[in-house]
Amino acid sequence: MKKILYMILGITMALAACNSTNSGVSGETETPDAVLCPVPFSRGVNFSTWFESSSAQGIPFTKYVEQDFANVKSLGADVIRLPINMHSMTGGAPDYVFDPLLLKFLDYAVNWAEKYEIYIILDNHSFDPSVNTDANIDRILLKVWVQIAERYKNRSKYVLYEILNEPHGISDQRWGEIQGEVIKAIRQTDPEHTIIVGGTDYNSIGKLAAIPEYADRNLIYTFHFYDPFMFTHQGATWGGPPSMGSLAGVPFPADSKRMPATPGDLRGTWVGRALNNYHNDAAPAKLYNALDKTVAFSRERNVPVFCGEFGVYMIQSPPEDRVRWYEFTAEALRKRNIPRASWDYFGGFGIFNNENGGDFYADLNVGVARAMGFTPPPQRPRSQQAIDSALVIYDDYPARDISVGYWGSETDFSLYDTRTAKGEFAIRWGNAERYNVFWFGFRNGDFSRLAREGYSIEFQARTEKAAAFDIRFINPENASSIPWRMRYTVDEKLLPPDGKWHTIRIALADMQEQGAWVNAKQEWMSPRGKFSWKQIKQMEFVAEDSDLKGRTIWFDSLKIVGP
Repeated sequence: MKKILYMILGITMALAACNSTNSGVSGETETPDAVLCPVPFSRGVNFSTWFESSSAQGIPFTKYVEQDFANVKSLGADVIRLPINMHSMTGGAPDYVFDPLLLKFLDYAVNWAEKYEIYIILDNHSFDPSVNTDANIDRILLKVWVQIAERYKNRSKYVLYEILNEPHGISDQRWGEIQGEVIKAIRQTDPEHTIIVGGTDYNSIGKLAAIPEYADRNLIYTFHFYDPFMFTHQGATWGGPPSMGSLAGVPFPADSKRMPATPGDLRGTWVGRALNNYHNDAAPAKLYNALDKTVAFSRERNVPVFCGEFGVYMIQSPPEDRVRWYEFTAEALRKRNIPRASWDYFGGFGIFNNENGGDFYADLNVGVARAMGFTPPPQRPRSQQAIDSALVIYDDYPARDISVGYWGSETDFSLYDTRTAKGEFAIRWGNAERYNVFWFGFRNGDFSRLAREGYSIEFQARTEKAAAFDIRFINPENASSIPWRMRYTVDEKLLPPDGKWHTIRIALADMQEQGAWVNAKQEWMSPRGKFSWKQIKQMEFVAEDSDLKGRTIWFDSLKIVGP
């Protein structure tokens, strides 16, 4: 315990030891002003979509394992920002008590970070970009942070707390008050661990100065950097309106000869106007100037700053330009002595060659990793062979290389229900509205051999009320692929509503092509015989033809088996 306290005291003293000397140099120079306040870490990544589910029961715990912490350490990273959808993992008002399953899983993440001496930021990522931050969010924040502080107050210096990701649509004054209240509440339980605070407008640089001057000296001030937005978010289908899903090929740096034409659906919108001004927004001087504002804030306040997110969505950005942006941004941050964590590790902004991640020794995007200042391991050729044997998808936990998620605001979903056919856990899915879905995503999605050689989906299922749902496989949606679907409907003939476990087996060859919903165009396409078993993005269970209100289905031992 004494050793831990001395380690914490060391980081606290380092953060408090800032001075306000200013060289007077500013702007775009070879030696720009740098932040003078020390932070004990320099560069890292966000472990996204791990603890961001809408309940603890939906955490895809095996998405990251201890080896991922070891791999990140070997890259030269010394910090992991861990986004956690804290608010949805409680029992709700008035006490907002955490589901014990969250804390059980979170302990593993903290243990692994400490083992590899990597700083881990417990980031409260409870936010919806399209919904304003509640002006009374303190009623939740105070409850959840007291629990986190109590849980981790005696852990090492490597644990940090981040109060709330990207507050927005709330006044600077009100957010400043709330953030101050949360700092005080944490300190009543945990006087030692570093707290990360940020401003409104999605943790924008422009709102750093609006953060109150808190008396606590063991704080780090965070901001996010995604400039120029037209480059970093081209192809993004979330947010809006309008969606930027049709936008592709925007270069970095700006190059009038390479600029794509404005897509028809974006003409006359704010996106179209931003594209017309892209040469100004992407100018290096403007980007440097934005980062220089964070340095000026740090020197004026005598406080450390941290870039908690930066990145480029990979789906439709030119690969070479994406690397150039990371080189530019990482170097600009390094010169200014600003630590950073990229968004993300696995994911659409990640450091692998596709958004599903992959093999650390075969699928890393070496150019992106090096551009961020990491040292990637030598890569071996990736075998592109089709899956040629039985495949376990879920057996107590989702398989290591398979991602999982669900959609539906009222859906009752759990990966860890204890009413099982066998083993420790089963999947529970109920109260789903029509078109609600849960899915499993595949890194290697070549099922062509399995389909050709007569393989089947097999699983255990039970229900107490008659229910019908579809199982479907979907191709990816990108510049070269349409998300064609192959489906099979399970009804009470296959799954009697008797409350007993039944084995269901569906041959891949018996499934029927359904068509495709093209998200980027918001367009339905009828079947054309173009579905491909060679590139499967994910397998879905969906309430396709009717809702499942008041009905629950349990699943166990889900796999692809041979003939």
